[in-house]
Amino acid sequence: MELVLQPTSQTCGQACVAMLAGVPIEDAIKTMRTSGPTSIGQIIDALDYYGISHADRNIRLSKKNPILPSTAILTVHMPEYTHWVLYHNKQFYDPEFGLLDECHEDGRITSFLEIVTI
Repeated sequence: MELVLQPTSQTCGQACVAMLAGVPIEDAIKTMRTSGPTSIGQIIDALDYYGISHADRNIRLSKKNPILPSTAILTVHMPEYTHWVLYHNKQFYDPEFGLLDECHEDGRITSFLEIVTI
């Protein structure tokens, strides 16, 4: 997996898709038709476009689901915004903060979309 940094403060979803698809972020932005904030629906549509298998929906992280799958797009709530981060093989590919061993200290993971194949 190659880290892709977001070129603007609002392109974390596009960066996560670009990492999974192995394409330049400009291609993901074009495919997703936005350089602004993205929804989970837009991310799922882009993953489908690139042929990346994934779960049907976002799963809330809870006592019932306390463990992350080996690859997932995470919903991370930061103090002032919501952020998308790619989790792969126990590392956080954060488009804003870089490659991390733990989620950013200000972030709280609330849900994830499991990626089945990459």
